[in-house]
Amino acid sequence: MIKKLNTNALIRLLLLWALPLVFLSDLSAQDFHYSQYHNAPLNMNPALTGIFRGDARVMANYRSQWTSVPVDYMTFTGAFDKKFLQRTGRKGYWSGGLAFNYDQAGLAKLRLINLGLSAAYTKDFSETFFGTLGGALSIGQRSFKIDDLTFDRQYDTGVGVYNPGLPTQEDFDHTSRIFPDLALGLNFRWQSKQTDMLVDRLDKRSKLDFGVGIHHLLRPDQSFQNADEAKLPIRLSPYLMGTLMLAGPLDLIGNFNAQFQKPYTEYVGMLGLKVHFNRNLGRQLAVQLDFGYRFNDFGDAFYPGVELFYNGWELGFTYDVNVSDFKLATNKRGGPELSLRYIIRHVRPLPAFKICPLI
Repeated sequence: MIKKLNTNALIRLLLLWALPLVFLSDLSAQDFHYSQYHNAPLNMNPALTGIFRGDARVMANYRSQWTSVPVDYMTFTGAFDKKFLQRTGRKGYWSGGLAFNYDQAGLAKLRLINLGLSAAYTKDFSETFFGTLGGALSIGQRSFKIDDLTFDRQYDTGVGVYNPGLPTQEDFDHTSRIFPDLALGLNFRWQSKQTDMLVDRLDKRSKLDFGVGIHHLLRPDQSFQNADEAKLPIRLSPYLMGTLMLAGPLDLIGNFNAQFQKPYTEYVGMLGLKVHFNRNLGRQLAVQLDFGYRFNDFGDAFYPGVELFYNGWELGFTYDVNVSDFKLATNKRGGPELSLRYIIRHVRPLPAFKICPLI
């Protein structure tokens, strides 16, 4: 194992992380999104599969947006990932994951259902620096319903009113389309050297993740007309996520994520303060207060939040306060978002099993 990562090697790794930004920066249509993107890691980057301290991880996310207007959005994600430490070498390990996504928007009930498998390999460059390459292959379905939609040809000019009994004169070849999809990503993790390799006593908590996920590499066709073609643009998702351990029980949390998907661009930043009330094994308890802001060409929303940590459980809640021009319709009510996570840790004696130092 390399004991020290030199400066030149770190610069090369940073350039490798930034290289896709150079070639893909002109690719910017919008996927579903979360304010708590840091709590939906497999959607952000398949290379975040297995990047946690433990053996397996179960996650769920729910987001409701703009329920006060007819174009409401609802998004749900369920995910699971696991490390395969017994099947790997001394300087790395494989991980696998499964993610399910459901997104519904507007009067058309435009839906996206997605089921994907991810795999990643993590290599330790030193005792405090790790690199991960990951990929995800998925099957998706887009569909919509026309029952609640209105069309201009249903406006009766003779009496000057809308008549739902008039024909729409619209012809859709499909109201559903199934397609494959592919994503790749890189992640690098720096963390404080751990003093206890068997249990996590939360005495060394500083860490930093930086990387990029590249989504929709197959450019799947999203058109519902046979004569037309609507390729889904590639989405580029670079990010930084860090924890700085302060004096005593305090941590400063900082996250930043960008989404580039032609022609849509989004940036999300969050700062948080985490207080550890109890770090004793079996009774670990912490509370984190967050404040984030999501912005794009027309503003968007800021969101306060709170996260509760108890042993392997984490529960997060945020609420979007809409500040864009759309606030006139929403009365600034963006909507709530929930996240739930549970990390499974198996108890094992040393040195019978490989212990992963990643936190």
